[in-house]
Amino acid sequence: MTPAKAPNGSEVQEDLQQKYPTLVGKLLWVSNTVWPDICYAVNTLAQHMSTPTKEAMQMALCVVKYLNQMQNEVLWIGSQHLTKSPIKTYTDANWASDPNTDHKSTSGLVIKVYGSIVMWNSHVQKCTTSSTIEAEYIAGSTATREVLFHGYLLCSLGFSDQTPMILTDNTGCIQVVKDQAMHTKLKHINTRYHLICDHIQEGDILMKYVKTNNNLADFLTKPVSQHLLTQTHRHLGMTTIEPAICSADKRDS
Repeated sequence: MTPAKAPNGSEVQEDLQQKYPTLVGKLLWVSNTVWPDICYAVNTLAQHMSTPTKEAMQMALCVVKYLNQMQNEVLWIGSQHLTKSPIKTYTDANWASDPNTDHKSTSGLVIKVYGSIVMWNSHVQKCTTSSTIEAEYIAGSTATREVLFHGYLLCSLGFSDQTPMILTDNTGCIQVVKDQAMHTKLKHINTRYHLICDHIQEGDILMKYVKTNNNLADFLTKPVSQHLLTQTHRHLGMTTIEPAICSADKRDS
C-alpha cells in the first residue's frame, strides 16, 4: 500500500493522526486568546491537520519551544496603554502567499480600543485575487465588519462618539475605497466585499495610511524578523513579568 502524501509531497505519518491535531488545537486556543504573535504560524500548521507530516510536527514543537522561552511575556491590558482613539484598526494582506490553497492571499487584523488590543486575526482569504490592491481591499472589508461591531458596542455603552479608523499600508487600496470612479476596477469582486466603500463614503469609518513598519497587522500575514516582532510586542502591549510574580500567580491558582 502506497503511503499517503501531504499536498507538498511529504509522507503522512499515521502515528501523528491524533497527536498532531491535538497539539495544534491547543496552540490555536493559545494564539487566538493570549498570544497573537504565533497566530500566523499556528494557522499555517492547522492546514496540515488532516495530513500531518514529520516536518509539520517538528514545526509545531518549535512553536511550543518558543512559548516556553517566552513564558514570562504577557498581554497586558490597562491604563498604561490608554489613548484618546476609541477604535483603531490595523489591516494587512499578503497577496497570493499560500501555495497550499491555490495561492490565495492571507489577511491580518488588529483592533485596539482606547490603546489596548482587543482582537487580532490571521486567515487565508476565501477567494483568489489578481492583485495586491484586491487582497488589501478584501482584508479591509473584513476589518470593516469588526470595526462596525466594536463601534456600535461602544456607542451603546455611551463611551464613544468618534469615528473609528482603519489603517492600511496600501495607498492603492485607499484610493479605490475613496474614489468611486476607481471603484469600478473592482466590480468583479463579490458584492459582500464592497461593504467598506459604503461605510467610508457615508463617513461611518475613516481609512488612513500607515507605514509598513508601523502596521501592527503585518506580522499576521507572513513571517517577520525577530527585531520587527520584538518591536510589535511593545506596540501590542506585551510586557515581561518577573519570574517571581509568575510563580506567585501559579501558587495562588
